[in-house]
Amino acid sequence: MNPEDDNSYLDARTLSRILLWTLAMFFFSIFFGALMVFWAGPKMGLLAETLFIIPALLFVFKRKMPFRRTFRFNPVSPQILFYTLLIALPVMILGDELDRLIATVFPLPAWFDVGDLMSIHSFLDGLLIIGNGVIVAAIAEEMLFRGLIQRSLERTHDIATAIVLSAIIFAMFHFNIWWMIQITMLGLVLGYLTWHSDSIWPAILIHGVNNLLSILAANAAEEQLTWYTSGEHVRWIWLAAALLLLIPAFVGFQKACNARRIPAVNDRTVGDEHE
Repeated sequence: MNPEDDNSYLDARTLSRILLWTLAMFFFSIFFGALMVFWAGPKMGLLAETLFIIPALLFVFKRKMPFRRTFRFNPVSPQILFYTLLIALPVMILGDELDRLIATVFPLPAWFDVGDLMSIHSFLDGLLIIGNGVIVAAIAEEMLFRGLIQRSLERTHDIATAIVLSAIIFAMFHFNIWWMIQITMLGLVLGYLTWHSDSIWPAILIHGVNNLLSILAANAAEEQLTWYTSGEHVRWIWLAAALLLLIPAFVGFQKACNARRIPAVNDRTVGDEHE
């Protein structure tokens, strides 16, 4: 039997095993990261962040499951990627303001400061921080959470439940209660885009853009961001622009995804007629 046609390899028991192995690898990555920090400095510890994808990769290869389909590396049209970029900016702006609002009632403790970790002082710093956060982490996390895990959940639950659960799992694996709501909200957006396009490429693109802009903001002087922020919050003009852009961007994304499905449906119909 072709593994791609067998739904049993993505049942609830399989999903629980993947999550347990991923959790074990996550704690191992923390241990490995601590060794890297001790050996070569804090920024080298970033190299350990994406080790949690290894159990999923081993599971997929051991079961001889179709790599592209399992992790949802399905191709998308340029139109889908264009509207994904239009979605990325308002999602980043609105998510930033949500983070600032939550921080007013649930502020980060003084000891939890990632500013120094994200600071770029050399070419090597930039290579490690941007390469890991924008490229490696975005691809690895989307392969696991929107690819393997959400796809597994879609086979055992309805679509809405699968998207919500994968978003919550995504947030929980960051082990940061101060960012739990923000990460979950981002996960909901990424999950919907992945399901509607049947591909993780839009989620990878938004994830990478979100991380890149966060890194750039962390390395910008406060006076350089006065055009964007006013006091502790995002200026209202940018929030309004984000809301105005988000709706047509989502509509365009949906139309682009639907347009891609029509030729496939027509092809199957023609094939049935010939039979």
